[in-house]
Amino acid sequence: MKKLGKRWIALALALLLALSLAACGGGNVPANDAAGENAEENAENAEESANASTSAMAEAEQALANQADAEEIEVPDGVPAAGGKIYIQGYEWGPGVPKIIMELPEPGKEVTGQDALAVTAGAIRNVTDVYFSDENGDALEDTLDGANYVTLDLETTQTKSGSPFVYNLEILMNQWAEEYPVIACVNIDGENYVLNADLIDSRICPETEAFTDRGEFTGEYENPMTGEKEEYTLRYAANAPEDLIQDGVKNPLIIWLHGQGEGGTDVDIELIGNEVVALNRDEIQSYFNTKDGADGAYVLAVQCETYWMDGGDGTNSGGDLVSRYTEILMDTIEYYLSTNSDIDENRIYLGGCSNGGYMTMNMLVNYPDFWAAAYPNCEAYAWSVFEKEDDGSYAYDGNDGYIMTAERWMTDEKINAMKNIPIWFVNAYTDPVVTPQFFSMPTYRALLQAGAENAWYSMFDTVPGSDDPDAVYIGHFAWVYTFNNQVTGVQDRDAIKNGPEDEIMGFNPTNNGGGTEKAVGPDGTEYNNLFAWMNAQSKA
Repeated sequence: MKKLGKRWIALALALLLALSLAACGGGNVPANDAAGENAEENAENAEESANASTSAMAEAEQALANQADAEEIEVPDGVPAAGGKIYIQGYEWGPGVPKIIMELPEPGKEVTGQDALAVTAGAIRNVTDVYFSDENGDALEDTLDGANYVTLDLETTQTKSGSPFVYNLEILMNQWAEEYPVIACVNIDGENYVLNADLIDSRICPETEAFTDRGEFTGEYENPMTGEKEEYTLRYAANAPEDLIQDGVKNPLIIWLHGQGEGGTDVDIELIGNEVVALNRDEIQSYFNTKDGADGAYVLAVQCETYWMDGGDGTNSGGDLVSRYTEILMDTIEYYLSTNSDIDENRIYLGGCSNGGYMTMNMLVNYPDFWAAAYPNCEAYAWSVFEKEDDGSYAYDGNDGYIMTAERWMTDEKINAMKNIPIWFVNAYTDPVVTPQFFSMPTYRALLQAGAENAWYSMFDTVPGSDDPDAVYIGHFAWVYTFNNQVTGVQDRDAIKNGPEDEIMGFNPTNNGGGTEKAVGPDGTEYNNLFAWMNAQSKA
């Protein structure tokens, strides 16, 4: 097989990522695999990673097949439905539609799932169950007097998820589809009832609706590139658990910063683009506790309008610039804290993926005393400065790769500012988008060599699916492990601290929890996963 040149590898990876992000949403930075002495080998590794990752291309091919199948479907005859809704849920690949809720023109008493039909956004869906429900799709136990709604449960996989997102290739972000045509047919009381409507504006998502505390913060800040004052606005959404509000003690706060694909002006896109809603699920919430208080933590998601890695020109940088949103993000967090006196300011945990991982590191560097702990995923804060042209744009070598200079962006001063912050990195070694050798790996080793005692790293190899066991995501999607509560092991600190100056740097990637060791507290306590460790971190 003829090998692709690095330029075409980068383009193929960009297409692969775009296709993946159409379903998943995520941050990216331009591939830096051409930088450094191991450029050719790294490019080949990236190509192998792309070839091994079946998810994005499979989804694109399946979408075409789905569309072809759906074009053969005619709207059945029957009684028109009074209306309908799509039920949206967050998955590891992004949003999906696992339910169609049909409103009946009159109450029904007997429903059968036999020969039920469902088509969402041009894809035929496999109907797994049909039942009478309330308007939110919850099954009814008593239907003796009839029911006004019937719900169709749909098999939902990565290749046939019914995602209501489209990926805008001009701005490299997810957006809500302008239209979402739905056809559904089910037999009730011996007659076919048919729904045929555009439901993009008739959607419910209980997981995002749980984030009821919403707002925005606007202020004037100096553009790092131009020096001019500009007005910025950040939006946020937070959960407000009743148990925490009423428990009489202050409670911890988990902050999440989105990837590139989730920027914009609708925080719901952030919440389900990377399954941030998982932080509000019982499986993760149960790890957080406060003495004499209820279990759980507040979750705050903050969204910028462009990219966290926007250095001032509205574009996505290579991770070697100061974000234009640095000050306003700090002000937004402090504003949110001023509106919620129930938060323990000694227990604020900051994390994010890709662009958001960069911003996590950026905030640690600039405000090192504020955080109780951090958990960056596939973080894109560059180790070295990349060469730039006179106009400030990035220079490229003959193979269209960024040119790494000898100047460090992650300086010793920054390392020393961060070394006492509890931090837990999550990455996959096969990440072809934010190559860990040029970002988190050297940063982690430098932290250990500077004396960091509470710094941990989970290094996975690949990213297989759990919500869809047949899915295999590109290595960039390391956040899947975090939101699936699968980050349980850490790498051998001594092997990395004293490791050779080579590509692997003493790391040993494994899909078994991310490492063979356990994170250990100052008192010798071993932590079996990321969130148990996080809960134990406090500035007090």
